[in-house]
Amino acid sequence: MGSWNRTLSVVGGRRLVVVLGILYVGLATGLALAELTGGTPLGNVLITALLIAGPGAVLLSGGYRLTTFDIDPVFYTTIAGWCLSGFAVMAVVIVVYSLQPGEAVSELSTILILTALATVAGFAAGIHDAKAETRTRELEERNQVLEATQTELEETVTRLEEANKKLAASNQRLEHYRAYTDRVLDAIDDIFYVLDPDGTVRRWNESLREVTGYSESELASLTAVDAIDEDDHDRVTAAIAEGFETGSVQIEATLRTSSGERIPYEFAASRVETLDGEPVLTGIGRDVSERMARERELEQRAHQQQVVADLGQLALETDDLDELMHDASRQIATVLDTDYAKVLDLDDVGEDLLLRQGVGWDDGLVGTATVAAVEANSQAAYTLEQDRPIVVEDLETDERFSGPALLTNHDVRSGISTIIGSVDDPWGILATHDTDPQQFTDEDITFIQSVANVLAEAIERQQYRTELEDLVADLEESNERLEQFAYAASHDLQEPLRMVSSYLQLIESRYGDDLDEDGQEFLAFAVDGAERMREMIDGLLQYSRVETRGDPFEPVDLETVLEDVRKNLRMKIDEHGAEITAEDLPRVEGDDGQLRQVFQNLLSNAIKYSGEDAPRVHVSAEQDGTTWTISIADNGIGIDSDEQERVFEVFQRLHSRETHSGTGIGLALCERIIERHGGEIWVDSEPGEGATFSFTLPAVGTASDREAGVRST
Repeated sequence: MGSWNRTLSVVGGRRLVVVLGILYVGLATGLALAELTGGTPLGNVLITALLIAGPGAVLLSGGYRLTTFDIDPVFYTTIAGWCLSGFAVMAVVIVVYSLQPGEAVSELSTILILTALATVAGFAAGIHDAKAETRTRELEERNQVLEATQTELEETVTRLEEANKKLAASNQRLEHYRAYTDRVLDAIDDIFYVLDPDGTVRRWNESLREVTGYSESELASLTAVDAIDEDDHDRVTAAIAEGFETGSVQIEATLRTSSGERIPYEFAASRVETLDGEPVLTGIGRDVSERMARERELEQRAHQQQVVADLGQLALETDDLDELMHDASRQIATVLDTDYAKVLDLDDVGEDLLLRQGVGWDDGLVGTATVAAVEANSQAAYTLEQDRPIVVEDLETDERFSGPALLTNHDVRSGISTIIGSVDDPWGILATHDTDPQQFTDEDITFIQSVANVLAEAIERQQYRTELEDLVADLEESNERLEQFAYAASHDLQEPLRMVSSYLQLIESRYGDDLDEDGQEFLAFAVDGAERMREMIDGLLQYSRVETRGDPFEPVDLETVLEDVRKNLRMKIDEHGAEITAEDLPRVEGDDGQLRQVFQNLLSNAIKYSGEDAPRVHVSAEQDGTTWTISIADNGIGIDSDEQERVFEVFQRLHSRETHSGTGIGLALCERIIERHGGEIWVDSEPGEGATFSFTLPAVGTASDREAGVRST
């Protein structure tokens, strides 16, 4: 039966019923046409056709309308099975009936009518059975749903019972947790609070009660601003609104206790929701008194350091010591919030201290009032004997000394004083005073000492500058006198030297033929010596005039200078077969005539000391910032390293006059000219490897370059 149902399921129960109906309608139509053709009366044909086609139409119509019946489609196969069962039963009956002797159902129409009616009967029975099975299945499904619902309900009841047990346990844990949270919050030194949107304090810890001094009942009736200083009410109200709007807020405000004490606090809060979904603002408040005190201390220290730095800068910029001392006094009094500040100047004999500068003192005292530096009970005298600052917290109770009239007349009670300079060689005293007893910090003491150090350095710098200026003036005067002496000596020697030279030449012209060989040699030595003396005097005269007879500095084109020197040395260059090459040379600031003399001396020496080979000289230039380095290199005999500094000394010669002529003043003159230009000159050389003389000169300024149209080098 199972395989039969599966077969019907594959074919389709509804489809099979429709096919049976169509089959009977088709057979009825075909049979009617056949009988009409055979001459069967029309009435008989119609009756037979209706008996066959009628059940077929019922099956066809019923198959199509099965979806309108209250039957589960799964049972359509049941209906088709009943149809086929009716057909099969009728077929068996016909067969059994035909097996009887003398009996047979031989007409096709009869067989079709009987099987069609049996199939319709099976269809009707199938409809009834399918509806019954559908009702049964619906009941089973409802029962299953009810059973599942009952099971789920039982499970739900079980879960609710367990949930009630857990809820009871949770409530108990929640109470324990709340008590634990309260203990934790109460153990916090910071203030804990919970605020409603209107600022009402909903919850707090023990610290809030202890800090403010309010009772529990008083706190319960307070709003946040009630415990805040009046000056901060608006800020705190705005901060609470901001916290509820943005979710977090942080603010510093002054907490006011029940006793009226004001304590700086920092409050930080965040918005949260209660279990009921209500927004609240919860946070902590922390006492920032120590932090603010540290910040003020750091600000004070930074201010003191800045003042010391500013005074140090002023000391570097000004030459007016009184301006510096007055500014130092003013800054000290301002920074330390004292009534008076002063700078006392110790006299040369060490007996009195002059109130040289100060602030706060009565009119007319600064610059005139004095304090004894030797009285045993004087604070000033005591300070001069100590190598550290002296701090007075209350002059009336201090047993080390008593104040001089300058202090007692101004009701001074406290202060700091320290030496300006060293205890062995003090210049004076720096001090500050106040009319109230006062404690000073280590930073305050260090500040006073630092200012005193600035003043000491400024005083020492000015003393050094004064001594240096005096020394420079003495040196300038001495140099001027030496130059005047050198000029006068060289100038005055010119006349007797000319007389000696003239008379020697006169003797040579008149009596030269009368002298023997030795006499002529001696006369030649005398003439040569007079000539060399003249050259040395001329060189000394030029050397003495470098500073006093030089021209003002102006842009000088070294290309032009080199070209002019080439022309001056033309005969010497041709005589020695010298080759002089040069790179592009710059324009520099200098004295055109003196720089021409430097080039001529150095090029002349390069040719003179060339040795056996033809002179090869190369001139180059290299810039380093605002300075040009000019180098003149040759291939000559070179200079020993031990002699390279001596060649620049006046009248120093490295070779005999028989080997190389000269006065020994040319390089000394070059050195002095280069020094006048703010540069330096030196030589790099090895014996037999040539020599390179280098010197530095200032580059032409940018403005001068533009005006003069200087070309790039």
